[in-house]
Amino acid sequence: MTVLTCVSDSLPSLIAQRRLRPLFQPIVDTRAGRILGHEALIRGPAGHRLEFPGELFAEARHCGLLSELDLACREAALQRYHEQGMEGLLFVNVNPNVLLDKHHPRGSTRRLAQALGITPDRIVIELSEQYPVQDTEGLKAAVRRYRELGLRIAIDDLGAGYSGLRLWSEIKPDYVKIDRYFIQHIHQDPIKREFVQSIITLARGMQSKVIAEGIETREELEQLQAMGVDYCQGYLLGRPAAEPARPPRALAAVRDDRGLSRHRETVAMLARPALAMGVDDTLHQAFELLLADDRLHSIPVLDAGRPVGMLRRAKIMELFSAPFGRALYAGKPLRLAMDARPVVVDWQTSLEQASGLITDDDDVAAQHFIVTRDGAYYGLGSVRGLLRNITEQRLLHARYANPLTLLPGNVPIYREIDDALQQERDFYVAYFDLNHFKPYNDVYGYAQGDRVIQWVARLLQEMIVGAGQFLGHVGGDDFVAVFDGQCGWQTLCRRIIERFGEEIGQFYRAEDRLRQGIVAHARSGEPQCFPLLGIAIGVVHPDPRRCQSHHDVAALASAAKQAAKRHPHSSCCFSAERFPSPGYRNTMINAVR
Repeated sequence: MTVLTCVSDSLPSLIAQRRLRPLFQPIVDTRAGRILGHEALIRGPAGHRLEFPGELFAEARHCGLLSELDLACREAALQRYHEQGMEGLLFVNVNPNVLLDKHHPRGSTRRLAQALGITPDRIVIELSEQYPVQDTEGLKAAVRRYRELGLRIAIDDLGAGYSGLRLWSEIKPDYVKIDRYFIQHIHQDPIKREFVQSIITLARGMQSKVIAEGIETREELEQLQAMGVDYCQGYLLGRPAAEPARPPRALAAVRDDRGLSRHRETVAMLARPALAMGVDDTLHQAFELLLADDRLHSIPVLDAGRPVGMLRRAKIMELFSAPFGRALYAGKPLRLAMDARPVVVDWQTSLEQASGLITDDDDVAAQHFIVTRDGAYYGLGSVRGLLRNITEQRLLHARYANPLTLLPGNVPIYREIDDALQQERDFYVAYFDLNHFKPYNDVYGYAQGDRVIQWVARLLQEMIVGAGQFLGHVGGDDFVAVFDGQCGWQTLCRRIIERFGEEIGQFYRAEDRLRQGIVAHARSGEPQCFPLLGIAIGVVHPDPRRCQSHHDVAALASAAKQAAKRHPHSSCCFSAERFPSPGYRNTMINAVR
């Protein structure tokens, strides 16, 4: 009986019985605000010893079944992709050495895709750089066959393994995915920024598109966007899931009206009314305008009110200063000398996004960019003014951010709540605090306590900021969120409690996890057993007409949090009180454990 059970749970049995499970993680085009596609990540049956890919592929190597497992993974991913009616690209991981296996069947991916009605150009074969490739010529031939069939190619984990830039130069992939090591804390690490910037520069020259993997924080995403990386993947944008991400869940992290603070300024503030010319005007007319105003450096060119180019002062003056320049060019149309690919941004584009567009532009001498509204010419923006405002924004954020988590601190939190009151928005405020944090700090030390706080910050960012809501860090283990009235805060809080309970054990020693608590000195000085850390959430629904300022809201939220903390484990308590009153008594309803 034992033997039969073992055989049925073996890798060959999992493959034969089609028990492999594909999960899908979104890859988001942050500039266009759409999902580019999904990466298929294979898992074994839940709870099985081969559930996770490390064990699954190690077993395949041990048994000599890498080729069979590779084909089974592709089949499972394509089948599920078809059943879900998914759109966009499907990224499928392939060990490059499998393609060099003489016994690996050729054309199976194409045949399966044809049977499911999936066009080959929607499939991207990801070759991981983590595996050493000895036969580069053989791999090039295999990749060439895939391309002839219409499939696309990506290099995964660039910078993490053996082959490096050689594999990139030999394969010439359509996509290059930068390993998560270089993405983590990139906003704080100039060496990582230099590495990623070098990859971006090389990618442009080799006509490959860059995808950043492993993005977990808003700061990482913003840094990458500012550097011109538009294709992004990571927990911030969506975790691997059996159900593919849909646009609003995966795109919440890149909405213009969300982020570390909702006070994100747009290029509309930089747009200035500026002289523009029609596409049928002549170069002589432009020359006369420039002679009449030596402060005029850029002239947008419009066709039916929409921008089609930009005239640069230096270019026009160069043409007309040449021998016979006036005679040669005076009657010529503006198209002859205009930049036909100027930087054009919508008036609601954030300053950070506009900075990324300008950084991505090859015209380093450009002084201005064109601003549009609904596609029509709106005004001219100054590159210098844009960079100055971004610098001021970052300095302001640094001034008021919590130094441990870099989340907005007290001043931005107060401003967010006061703005909601002033605008009479329908909103909720949640106050988060950790239960039993002091005894935990006493036993494990403040450094480990700081790591817990940083992890809680990342968890809340993923769940709250990922849903387009505001999150701030008051200090210590206290956080505050401001929810829109229709965001479904109950579901968010319930998921936060579930995730907290599932993952908090990683910060404890094995013996403490086993007994589900720690022994520490109570305030009386006597030893006492304390449960594992819990998260207490107090939620209030302020009445904007009765609350005078953030002080009133803070009083409500603090009372709700205290009620939640009376539970020994994680809990969420909602207060029915909407404004402070004499003899204030906090009534709790809808307690969610």
